[in-house]
Order: sequence, then structure tokens, then C-alpha cells
Amino acid sequence: MRLDYLELCGFRGFLERQRVDFGTGFTVICGRNGVGKSTLCDAVEFALTGQIDKYLVDKAAKESLDDYVWWRGEGHPEAHFVTVGFRADDGSGFAVTRSRETGADRDAARIEAMLCVPGAQPERALQQVCRTSIIRDEWIAALSLDLTETQRFEFVRAALGAIEGPDYAAKAREALSSAEAVHNAAAQAYEEARARLTAALTDLEQIRDVALQAGDVAAVLATLDELTPGAGPDLGARVAAARKTLARRRSNLGEMGWVADEARAVAALRDTVARHGDSAGRDAVAVAEAEVAVQEARRQLQAAEARLDREQESDGLAASLAILVDHGSRIGLHDDRCPLCRAPQGAPEFETGLASARQRLAARRSAVPEARGEVAAARTRVEDAGEILKQAETVVHRLASAQAELEAREEALSAELVRRSLDGELAYDPEALEEVVEAERSRLIDLERSILTLEASQAVERVTELEARLEALRAEADDASDRLARAHAAVTTARTLDRTVRRTNAEIIDERLAVISPLLNELYQRLRPHSEWRTIDYGIRGDVRRFLSLRVGNGLNPQFVFSSGQRRAAGLAFLLSVHLSRPWCNWRTLMLDDPVQHIDDFRALHLVEVLSALQRSGRQIVCAVEDPSLAELLCRRLMSEPTALGRRHDLDLVPGGGASVTRSTDIEPAMVGVLRRARDLSAAS
Repeated sequence: MRLDYLELCGFRGFLERQRVDFGTGFTVICGRNGVGKSTLCDAVEFALTGQIDKYLVDKAAKESLDDYVWWRGEGHPEAHFVTVGFRADDGSGFAVTRSRETGADRDAARIEAMLCVPGAQPERALQQVCRTSIIRDEWIAALSLDLTETQRFEFVRAALGAIEGPDYAAKAREALSSAEAVHNAAAQAYEEARARLTAALTDLEQIRDVALQAGDVAAVLATLDELTPGAGPDLGARVAAARKTLARRRSNLGEMGWVADEARAVAALRDTVARHGDSAGRDAVAVAEAEVAVQEARRQLQAAEARLDREQESDGLAASLAILVDHGSRIGLHDDRCPLCRAPQGAPEFETGLASARQRLAARRSAVPEARGEVAAARTRVEDAGEILKQAETVVHRLASAQAELEAREEALSAELVRRSLDGELAYDPEALEEVVEAERSRLIDLERSILTLEASQAVERVTELEARLEALRAEADDASDRLARAHAAVTTARTLDRTVRRTNAEIIDERLAVISPLLNELYQRLRPHSEWRTIDYGIRGDVRRFLSLRVGNGLNPQFVFSSGQRRAAGLAFLLSVHLSRPWCNWRTLMLDDPVQHIDDFRALHLVEVLSALQRSGRQIVCAVEDPSLAELLCRRLMSEPTALGRRHDLDLVPGGGASVTRSTDIEPAMVGVLRRARDLSAAS
């Protein structure tokens, strides 16, 4: 199976629809950096697997590779799809199309069936096909020398595919899993048998303890008839009914404890109300007296305030008189007339009047401070009388509230007693109520003792039954122990078998890996990564974890002694040997994405010769390079033939930023006998 064509649109850097037809013998793709050479390899891988495996990370800055699979530049492609076509030697073929909207038109199993040998392919076969058929510039060293020894072994083992013949490893793992499942089941059965045996022993001891308590059954039955009438003649039914009655009456007894506590609290409140009831008359008299005192104090306050007003008014008149006397003394008579009333008056008479007024003013004493003191004293008496009234009213109100609370609680307690089929008058007699509670408690104790006695009488019969069951459980536990021992032996045998099969498989893999060694050495010698170390060896070690190491010279690790270009050349030899060692792969195409980066011209020429040899052995070579001269060399050395034609595609960017195939050239096969004819012409000249 070989590549036939590749058609893509709106994929990665290709905006417009492009079709690339591959030569049956080889195809050379040429173009500078960024024109889409790697995208063609990406398109083949994406069509087959739905992913591009060359990136070390899938997500960065809240974006993922999936966001960049399809065209993201300016303009809008007419569609978003990738189609890769394959052609077999007999002319038959098939194609795989994967679009952004609908995904792949073929499932992975159908693609594997076309590209792989059924039953021999490794796990994740399509990813292994792409990884070993598409050799990318980024992965030449990463998938060879830069791998850890464990990863390198797994990479080569996966490339070799499944071991042919019966899969004894899977059968051994299946046998081990079955043995472990049987062992786990036997262990669980043994634990369950031991648990049942332990539970039976515990039950037997408990039943024996109960059986020792068996007493007078007749008296017990009489107690049951009294406390649980109508339970029926069956003893088990009577015990069950007694248990229910005991639980119910215990609950009622717990509630009756609350009722008794409430009755005691009500009695205490009743005593309190009774003690304060004797002083109720005195409190009422005290309230009346306090009210009278308040009224009298308020009357005295009003009288004191009236006197204060009179005294303040009298003080105002006296002040006015003093002002008149003062003004009269300064002004004197005016034309022998009084300056105030204009009455005719002599000077002696005027002076005599002023003197008389001054005497009256001197003889008068102000009573305003005394009146103010009386007002303050009256207000104090009013406040004191009000406080006494308030205290008396508080005492009366508290007593009334206590009486109301007592009546409400007595009524509620009486209703609760009636609801429990008891005498409501017990609410007023807590001692009698306590006696009722104690009587109920005694009846419940008798009922519980009766139940225990009946159960003990039944336990005597159950002891013999449990002893017989105990013997059967012991036999069952012994049988489970024997099965567990046999299962443990089977697990040990299965583990030994699994280790043996794994060791044998490892030896088979080692033998198959030995086939790669000559091929790796031959390719290494042709590519000549190092001028002195002409051979490369590998070594395998480890039983459970396998390690594959590469060595050159005197046991040196090429990963640490080779230069960048030498590591890439050695990596190419390693990957080409892996590519050629896949017996399970029907796809006979080798794709190389710019394999000569960091490789000098000398080793690049050797690589061209190696690719020419591979092409002549029947491999289809697809090689993408940047150098046009190297592309010309590849077209000449890869030898286009009538049955294996060659083709060249040149890529470049077109206006709008998209990549495009700008030129496609068929490499014509060389003429038959052209060298012989050239020799003859040379001899004739």
C-alpha cells in the first residue's frame, strides 16, 4: 500500500483547495521555510489519526492545538477537510477524509485493516504507523538517542508488533487473574464462614446466659395476661406483643415523668401564690393610701407654686417702687409740682414722701427663696409618694400575674392527665400523681421480668439447636480453609507460570530485536555519523522493566559524545532500521520531513544514497527538503522507472498568505540503454 494523493483545504497554512499527487516510486517536495512542507506530513497523520503528534504540549495560554488545526488567517476557505488516498500494487485503493464538521468518514478499525496485517499490529496501531513512517525533523533525535533506555525499548517493541503464534503471555495473565479471583473468592468465603461461626458462638453464649434465668412460667403468663390481654395462645406471639407493650408503656412512662415534674412545679407556684394571698388586702390598702398621699402631695405642690407666683409678683412691685424713689430723688420737684403726677407740692412734703417710701422698702423682706424651698420640698414629696404607689402597684400586679399563670398551668396539666386516661384532680395532688407513676414503673419492671423469663424458657430449647448448627458451621469453616489453601497454591503456580512466560516472551523479543542489529549497523555505516566509530551496538537488560541502550566505540553513549549533526545522522539510522523492521505494516511509504537539518553535505549525500537503495527495494519515498540543489539531486538519484515513477512539487506562498503548490513536475524515467549508447558514442568520437 502506497500514498496515491493528498487533497486538503482550509487546513493549517493552506487556504485554498490543493491536491498533491504522489509518484509511485518517489516524491520530492521542495520549498523554503514556512511554505507548507511539514503541513503535508501533518495532513497525512491528521487524516489517519485525528491528531498531530509532533508538539510537546497540547495547551498553552488557554489555547490548544485543536484551535490551530484549521485555517486561522485572513479570508475564508470554501471548506475544511483533509483527504489522503492510498493505492495497492494490484490497483485497488481507498481514501480517508477527515473534516472539521463531520470528522473521519472511516473508523480506526477499518483504516487499520487496510494498512496493517490483521492480528500482528501493536496497540494504537495507527499512531505507531505514523510515528515509524513519518520521520520529522523535530523527532529524529527525540525518538532515538534522546529517549530513555526504557522508552527506547518500548518504542522498538511496539514497532515490532505483536508476537506471532499463541499469545501465551495473555493466557498466563488470564490464568493468573482467574487463580487470583478464585483465591479472593475462597478468602472471602473463609472470612464469611469464620464470621458466621463467631456469630453463632456469641449467640450460643447469650442464649445460655438467658437460659439460666428461667423461672416460674405460670406466674409469668398470668402477668402477661394482665398487662397484654388478647395476645393469643402462641408463646412467641405473646412475647412479641409484650415487647411492643413494654416499649410503648416505657415511652408513656418517660412522658409521665415530665407530667409529674410539671405537677410539682405547679404545686410550688400554688404555695407561692397562697403565701402572697394573705397580704393581698394589706397591699390593696397600701395602694389606696399611696394614692391619697400622692394627691395630697400634689395639692401642697400647687399651693407652694401659687405662693411662689405671688411672692415673685410682690417682688416686682417693690422693685418698681425702688426705681421711682431713685428717679424722684434725682429729678426732684419741677415747678413745685410732683414729676410723676404733676400735683402741686412743697419741697418738705416731697422729701417726706420719699423718706416714707424708703422706710417701706427697707421694712419689706423678700419671701421668694422661702417659697421656692417650699416648692422643691413639695415636689420631693410628690416623687416619694409616686414611688411608694408604684411599688405597691407592682406587688399587686405580680400577684395577679402569678394567679393567672397558676390557673393556666393547672388547667393544662388537668387536660393532659385526662388525655392520658387519669383523674384530672391529680393536677392538684402531686404526691398522688407520683404514686401513680411509681405504680406504672413497677408494672413495667414486672412485665420486663416476665418477658425475660419466657425468653429464657425458649432459650433452653434453642441451646441444643444452636449447638448442632455450630458443629455444621465448624465443618463449613474447615472446608473453606481447605479451599483457600488450594487456591493459594494455584495462585503461586500461576504466578510462577506468568513469570516464566514473561521471561520467555522477553527472550523472543530479544531474538527479534537481534534482527535489527545488522540493519542498524548497515544503515549507520552508510550514513557514517562518525569518522572513527564506524559501528553502533545495542544492549538489552532487565527482567520486568526492559532497557535498550546504544553504544559506540569502547562502550560510549552516543547521546553524550556526538555532536548535533552526528546525533541526527545516528538517529536517522536508528529510525530507518525501525521503519524497515515492521512485519505488521502494509504501508510501504517512508515520509521524511526535512531530514538534513544540521547535517553536513557529506552525510546528506550518504542519506540520498540510502534513500535510493530503499526506493529500489520497493519503498515509496516522500522527502521534503529546503535546498533546491538537494531536491535536484534526489530526483536524479531516486531513479524514476516506468513502474515506479517519480514526481516533484515546489511550494510557495501566494497572495493572501496561504501556501500553495506552485509547480508539479513528473520525473521521466531514464531511457533504456542510455549509458551503453553514451559509451558507444564516446568510443566513435
